[in-house]
Amino acid sequence: MALERGLTRRGFLKTAAWAGAALSAAGIGGFGVAVRYAHGQEQQAYTTYQDLTDAQILQFAYLLELLEGTFYDQGVQSGLFSGNELSQITAIRDHEMAHADAIAGVLGQLGAEVPAAPNFTYPQNAFGDRNAFLELANTFEPVGIGAYQGAAPALDSKDILASAISIHNSECQHWNAIKILRGVQPPNNVAFEEALPLPRVQEAVRPFGITG
Repeated sequence: MALERGLTRRGFLKTAAWAGAALSAAGIGGFGVAVRYAHGQEQQAYTTYQDLTDAQILQFAYLLELLEGTFYDQGVQSGLFSGNELSQITAIRDHEMAHADAIAGVLGQLGAEVPAAPNFTYPQNAFGDRNAFLELANTFEPVGIGAYQGAAPALDSKDILASAISIHNSECQHWNAIKILRGVQPPNNVAFEEALPLPRVQEAVRPFGITG
């Protein structure tokens, strides 16, 4: 599996501009720059996509890909799935890990730091119950999709945006695959995907160990 991931990473990095493009659009966060955003009865500090540099977007994107990749990897190891279902979860895991590897490579090319992985926190029963696992997967995927769309207008290069569409499409395929495993009929049941503002994305991933 490590060999497969290495080969996948090399494929991503054959064209550095394409990798940076697609993966920049995948990023949904940043560090250190904040504006005020009201949530419920509390005031919390957030930033907008437009306030971020490409490196900041990539750094947070790297953590998000690791969050999902680690989640799916634990799903592969959990024993909850077998046969075609296991193959599907494994494939999604490999995609997410390939994204993380590619982001790390692009950050290196930019001379930017690759963030250390936090200790991710998942619900206690996520890897002991098939339905609980798939429900959490069904939460992760639309957040990633919405982050792509939300971050897209903040990209400096529209050439990068064009290349990034392929990554967004991959995330949509992941979500449809999860819906198939959950028995949703028809799985492709969304006419228009929703672009998520950065505060909503940050709020969604914070319980799992990603802060900033």
